[in-house]
Amino acid sequence: MGTPPAAMPFEARRAAAGWICAACFGAAGQALSAAPLAYITDQGSNDVSVVDLDAMRVVRTIGVGRSPAGIAVDAAASRAFVSNPDSKDVSVIDLKTFQVQGSLPAGSGPVGIATSPDGRRLYVADWYGNSLLAYDAISLDRLGAVAIGHAPAGVAVSADNATVYVAARDDDRVDVIDAASLSLRSSLPAGSHPFALGISPDGHRLWALNVLSDDASVFELPGGRELARISVGKAPYGIAFGQGGGRAYVTNQHAASVSVIDTAMLSVVATWVACDYPEGIEALGDRVFVVSWMQDSLCVHDARSGARTAEVPVGRNPRGFGHFLLTP
Repeated sequence: MGTPPAAMPFEARRAAAGWICAACFGAAGQALSAAPLAYITDQGSNDVSVVDLDAMRVVRTIGVGRSPAGIAVDAAASRAFVSNPDSKDVSVIDLKTFQVQGSLPAGSGPVGIATSPDGRRLYVADWYGNSLLAYDAISLDRLGAVAIGHAPAGVAVSADNATVYVAARDDDRVDVIDAASLSLRSSLPAGSHPFALGISPDGHRLWALNVLSDDASVFELPGGRELARISVGKAPYGIAFGQGGGRAYVTNQHAASVSVIDTAMLSVVATWVACDYPEGIEALGDRVFVVSWMQDSLCVHDARSGARTAEVPVGRNPRGFGHFLLTP
């Protein structure tokens, strides 16, 4: 089975189908590093498509575990970590060689995944185990686990590496974990079924996307006071920040759209028509990259006008849930 979705029973997801990317030739890893890269998890083809964002083409296809969904690309650790819920593990990819170094056992259904800003910790949300798993991102040793709310999904880590936030989807809350003691510190009430989380570039706000109430909860950090609840499109799934943190971009799965939010006014200022069933999203300079689960592609939008400027075919049923960009 595939990864538990944001807003529908996961048994109802389209069955994964095999897909083989054409073999990639030419540039060695050293040459590829000159361009920004996107590492896109392809749930249906059990691989990761590496997209050169200058050439706008897939330059590597890396086989991983079963039904990959979550991704955490970490330049500091020189690794990409991929959650594979159906093989119940995390694949570890070396960013220099584009090779899988190994896999980590990760409970009964790892989904959300994130690293600490200093590149030293890896955190994985175990969807069925109702727990947060912690690993050393360098040695890959498991450090411990924390019992949290039901169906944990998105994970985010504070700018000072001290606090981990996890969306407890079925409890309509965000759990707050002390990173040093690996213990549950508190919980923040959110909207209905929070799934993805994002922390603003300045580290002062936490965003939770609520897939059943079709809105975003915005919390002040470190205190956790809710500042706003912003209505977006149907079934918000992924969030990215651009324009120096002045804009938040939210994908709306069931509306095939992207909501553009002014982060100072905390209001939606534009809605873009997006690729079909948009999920993962990242922003870089004047471009916004949106993963289309239905179209098997990475779609590119102009960050100001919202116009779609390019589309790159990737693997089958791509998700891109998490941080998938590697910049030079």
